[in-house]
Amino acid sequence: MLGVISAAAAAFAVTNLDDLFVLMLLFGQAGGKGARLRIAAGQFLGLSLLTLVSVAAALGLGRVPEQFLRLLGLVPILLGLRAWRTRNQPAETVSSVGVLSTALLTMANGGDNLGVYIPLLAGYSPGQLAVTAAVFALLCGLWCLLGVKLAALPRVQAVILRWKGILVPAVLILLGLSIILSV
Repeated sequence: MLGVISAAAAAFAVTNLDDLFVLMLLFGQAGGKGARLRIAAGQFLGLSLLTLVSVAAALGLGRVPEQFLRLLGLVPILLGLRAWRTRNQPAETVSSVGVLSTALLTMANGGDNLGVYIPLLAGYSPGQLAVTAAVFALLCGLWCLLGVKLAALPRVQAVILRWKGILVPAVLILLGLSIILSV
């Protein structure tokens, strides 16, 4: 079982480094505890759905069509365009990222997750799948905590606050283009 746990941890870390950066940006502009909870819930939901799709594909119940994965790149582009459009509005009038938009962003950024998780999970027993899902859930919580802590660092916070009107939309749009072009 130690092999399954270490493989799950390695697969999660490799495929979610980019998510940590996105989470840091989202948490850095989150308005308060409620917004941070919505972002974390969205991250958990998105990762859960990616894991379920990976398990289904690994069990041979179907494959995710490449065109669908490519279209997921539109989600961060649309979020980036919305962030760009609202960048000059006072903070209290800009709607914060919610559960669904964070989940969609996580899923859109999950092409590499599917590419790694499907072959990893193929041939796993139900017990091994459960252990892997538990490792993913624990590490998702750790990622959210790291995102909050990194976003709270004074230097990081200063950069996010100063440049979020450009940085957040640019990162989201570039992420979306990367997804569209790389699938």
